[in-house]
Amino acid sequence: MPQWPGLFGHFVFTFTGSRMSLSCFPWVRHHLTYPGRQHLSFLHILAVALLCLIATMPLHAETISGTVLDPSGAVVSGARIEITGEGLEQAIVLLSDAQGKFNSPELKAGSYSLRVELEGFEALTKTVELKGAVQLQLTLAIAEAQVTINVVGKNLAFVNSDPLYRQLRGIGLGQTYRFTNYTLTADVGTFRFEKGTLTEINPVDGVESGAIFIGEGHFSLKPVLRVDAREIERRTGSAEINEDFTEVIFRFTRDAWSKFQPVLGEKVGTPAEASAAYSHWRDRMRERREHPLGFTQFLLQGETMDNVDADLMAALYNPSHPSFFNAYLRGRKHKDLRFFVRTRVGALPQLDSPEEVGLVNCDPEGMDDGVWYLAHLQSEYANGTANSGEDRRLFATSHYKIETVISKNGHLFSTATITFKPLVAGERVLKFGLLPNLRVMRVSDERGQALHWIQESRKEDGSFYVILPQAPGAGTEQSITVEYAGNKVVEQAGDGSFYVSARESWYPNLNGFGEHALYDLTYKVPRRYKVISVGKLQAESAEDDFAVTHWVTPTAVAVAGFNYGEYKKIELPDDKTGYKISGYYLQELPDSLRRYSVLRSMAPGSMTKYALEQTRAQLQLCTVYFGKSPYEYISITEQPNFNFGQSWPNLVYLPISAYMDSTQRWMLFGGINNKFTGFVQEVTPHEVAHQWWGHAVGWASYHDQWLSEGFAEFSAGLFLQQVMGKDWRKDYIEFWERLRLRILEKNNFGVAPNDAGPIWMGMRLVSPRTQNAYQNVTYPKGAFILAMLRSMMYSSQDQDKAFVAMMHEFVESHRERMATTESFKAVAEKHMTKLMDLQKNGRLDWFFSEWVYGTQIPKYHFEYQLSPGEGGKVKLHMVVTQSDVDEHFAMLVPVFADFGSGMAPIVQVGMAGNSTRNIDVILPRQPKKVALNAYREILER
Repeated sequence: MPQWPGLFGHFVFTFTGSRMSLSCFPWVRHHLTYPGRQHLSFLHILAVALLCLIATMPLHAETISGTVLDPSGAVVSGARIEITGEGLEQAIVLLSDAQGKFNSPELKAGSYSLRVELEGFEALTKTVELKGAVQLQLTLAIAEAQVTINVVGKNLAFVNSDPLYRQLRGIGLGQTYRFTNYTLTADVGTFRFEKGTLTEINPVDGVESGAIFIGEGHFSLKPVLRVDAREIERRTGSAEINEDFTEVIFRFTRDAWSKFQPVLGEKVGTPAEASAAYSHWRDRMRERREHPLGFTQFLLQGETMDNVDADLMAALYNPSHPSFFNAYLRGRKHKDLRFFVRTRVGALPQLDSPEEVGLVNCDPEGMDDGVWYLAHLQSEYANGTANSGEDRRLFATSHYKIETVISKNGHLFSTATITFKPLVAGERVLKFGLLPNLRVMRVSDERGQALHWIQESRKEDGSFYVILPQAPGAGTEQSITVEYAGNKVVEQAGDGSFYVSARESWYPNLNGFGEHALYDLTYKVPRRYKVISVGKLQAESAEDDFAVTHWVTPTAVAVAGFNYGEYKKIELPDDKTGYKISGYYLQELPDSLRRYSVLRSMAPGSMTKYALEQTRAQLQLCTVYFGKSPYEYISITEQPNFNFGQSWPNLVYLPISAYMDSTQRWMLFGGINNKFTGFVQEVTPHEVAHQWWGHAVGWASYHDQWLSEGFAEFSAGLFLQQVMGKDWRKDYIEFWERLRLRILEKNNFGVAPNDAGPIWMGMRLVSPRTQNAYQNVTYPKGAFILAMLRSMMYSSQDQDKAFVAMMHEFVESHRERMATTESFKAVAEKHMTKLMDLQKNGRLDWFFSEWVYGTQIPKYHFEYQLSPGEGGKVKLHMVVTQSDVDEHFAMLVPVFADFGSGMAPIVQVGMAGNSTRNIDVILPRQPKKVALNAYREILER
């Protein structure tokens, strides 16, 4: 099963032909389900909008109307009313409005059945004999399973009921104009409208927010940077995008309409194609895919999908809101192209990037699916301000206080208080990452006053937004409290073990890994189980049949999380560093592994001790090489997942396979599985190293994630070299060989991961032809980049001194700011040796151009001869050939000699282009062997 590493772990997709379905987690993996009402077709939504318009008019025919109430008599908004019965070809679906009211369209006399549903309430069914207009009062009962939720129906009047949002949700089409012979430019994108019509989407509060073009036109995109041109060429065969289109739907903020107005032609009738296109577009924008078929569905229709209506609402509430211009094209060749220009928040915020311009080809069942273009504004490249470190946040979070109850059936009930301040003046709308299965029941301000929020059905665009009654003043800190409940966070894996999912979205997470905040966390769980959390344990107590623990993070962290189950605890002291190390293991196998009799002999207690010893050694090693970790304690926890590890601040999740000994692995696989042996060997030191790479030092965007995953992978190799004793060489060389093969081995399409693009492309390396390119470039090539820098910095006199100084400065200079590729390069240039200055300018442009922004990998051939020299010394004559690169490619390659104590570096050979060099070196005595790149730390073919 191919694995897709997410943040410090993997998420697993299962492929059938060109289809892809999500089957596991972390980071992405949590794209689970969300409870809520059923998806509404465009016609049903339109019916609701029309009914709202006629609500105040007298009804002259047989209709069913009424009010939905909760048991206290408070009105209930957002209830789903389904009417079936006499003469209806299909059910009529209505929603109760902010006053709890609903009105049906005209109906024939007869017998009808009404079914009223809303999450948290029992479904209500009522039969109506319609002989004239009927008005009902429908009172819902709170569902038994929800009785303990501290919520009353009146709070639900604030969900999806903001008046401006309701207008946007039901907005229709306005005037249509002839629209011909016009060119519209949006950054690198150009729209040429040959002939057709332009239909405006009705204004809201006097502001135009969209239009629909039907006709003939052409779209082109010319990238600014060569690296982007190469990516487009890999995707399409050409360095530029050219696509004829027949329809485009535009959604934009207030100033964009002025670009269309001057060339509007005469008014004409609205073509049926415009209405059909709008209906189809709205259905697509409002459909969440629980099991994405491809990468773009995961991004645009997954857990964090945008609610376009909520985004437009944010712009309408704040005239100075960062502008955006979205275009959804139906091309003649590519049927779903999406072009975005979005300032501040980024064209694709799901990729945690501030890049403002993007083009996505949504073709989940085809071979061209993917993010084709994602870059900064042309103006930023022109004035030199384009930077992965640009702040894309609208609000900055400083503190979370979360109180969570996990019930015996695994349901989660939480209250989260989030403290934040605005970074952009006038903003009133906050978007949170929250698993849509977790349904918000109430949002309130610091005074306890209820606030409006948006959270559509889990099957729709169910992302969670909060609407502030007024924009906070600049720099003004305030708090909101969110009460929510649901499932799919903890799921039973066996007797006493649980899969803990939604590790970033089990609470309302405002900016993801884009910032650090303080956390105050309280958990109340059945007494049988333990919670091991991010933070430092402050107190433990018992309430009836529940255990209560309180945890606080002493320093700000990027994410909060926990593990959960019937754990036993072991502690291991570390007198050298003072780190407090604890291990937690499960006594029972998860249900998925019970059928394997060989695993019944597992000894998790003793294997936990071994994992803690590895942890202690890696903590000591990383402290020497990288500096002190920001956390004084670390918990190593077993999880029932078989081959997925993950690291949160001071909390490591190890797969259950890490607790199997070599005999059990041999019997389980029916022999030695070298790849899996390597995974088990590396997983603990890799995840422990993430306490530095990813947490002490975060990354700014997807371009820079190699600084986390690649550096943690390098640290696992460093562990094999420095910790494993005198027999380290075999394991160390095999480690780098495994990584080399991961980068260069071709798949069934004849494409190697390295061929997918440079490491700088990050998640964008993923395509139907390069499904595993992200993890097989970001992890291993990132490790090689750091290893090659270390190799070039090494000297026989100072050994790793320059490298260690570089890594210490990198960590210290980024404890309070996110790292970018360029900021790491700047630190590396401060510590580079004279030999590394190949361009004689004090810069490492040559190295980063080749290995970070490029895809060339050289091939080397090495021959040598030894002959007697003067004074008993030995003359070494070497012939080194570099090939398979262009004329500009340069590299320093180490030569090693074994004088009886193993291979030691003796000289670095500078190579440029496809060339051969003859080098003579005088050695102090006869070596047993001489080799180029003896430990395989230089990436070569």
